[in-house]
Amino acid sequence: MSHSRRTFVKAAAAGAGALVLARPGHAADEAAGDVLSHVGVALYTVRDQLETKPKETLKAISDMGYRYIEGGNPEVWKAAKEVGLKQVSDYAPTYLVTGNRAAWAAAEAGGLLPESYTWEKAVDDAKARGLEYFIVVYLQKAERGGLDVYKGLAAKLNKAGETCKKAGLQLGYHPHNFEYAAISGQRPIDVLLKETDPKLLALELDVFWSSIAGVSPTQMLAEYKGRVPLLHMKDLAKGTPVQFDNETVPHGAFTEVGNGSVDFAAVLKAAPAAGARYYYVEQDYSTGDPLESLRTSYATLKKLAGGRG
Repeated sequence: MSHSRRTFVKAAAAGAGALVLARPGHAADEAAGDVLSHVGVALYTVRDQLETKPKETLKAISDMGYRYIEGGNPEVWKAAKEVGLKQVSDYAPTYLVTGNRAAWAAAEAGGLLPESYTWEKAVDDAKARGLEYFIVVYLQKAERGGLDVYKGLAAKLNKAGETCKKAGLQLGYHPHNFEYAAISGQRPIDVLLKETDPKLLALELDVFWSSIAGVSPTQMLAEYKGRVPLLHMKDLAKGTPVQFDNETVPHGAFTEVGNGSVDFAAVLKAAPAAGARYYYVEQDYSTGDPLESLRTSYATLKKLAGGRG
């Protein structure tokens, strides 16, 4: 594997101001009730394939039936548009929200945006690209801490969310498993969501990361009803123990939708009431060809959705 999670996220954020694409058609104008009409791929799944064959990889994804992508870089965004894939959400440069540029610079060499590049500029560029959602998708370990740290982050997210709202964007937050580890009886994810204005911060729920932390995704959908417009769909291998360190999760814990322990029928049933509009299949690690993994996951979703698309 040539990319870690933080490398991929950083690379996507580093390209944020590099290219403004023509708006591909406002997805908000489409009916949001049909899962298959709003299913996409989180491109971390095919990060290695995108390095060598970006357009061929994206064409294969489009041919499977996927409609959207999340992640990537300017070259990928251009190729995606050419094969008919849309993009309504992408990853924000986290350090422009947290203020901890050093944490990202220390994690991987190079690739950060210029110091003159502001959060306001990042939001304007995201809006110009036609995005609807801008997602804080990862915190470096140096950006984490006790409840006071997460309360401080909530204040920063509120402020960042105000900037997004003024530009016509929705700020979102994507938790991994460490945000579910209770600190003095409180889960950081609850602190972040309960101390932020629901109009300023949405939840991009990853059903794998909540599940591996011992939290049912349907529980999260019910608890934060109306606040979950985006989901990451990947399955958790049966028998995987509860754990809270995302960097030590075994690769074998990740599996295709329908091949693990997550009740996706229940997730899809609960998702509309939670506000779900887009569903991104993601598999961090695949035992075989990632494109075949995506094909398997799509087939399961199609079956669960009754074949409507």
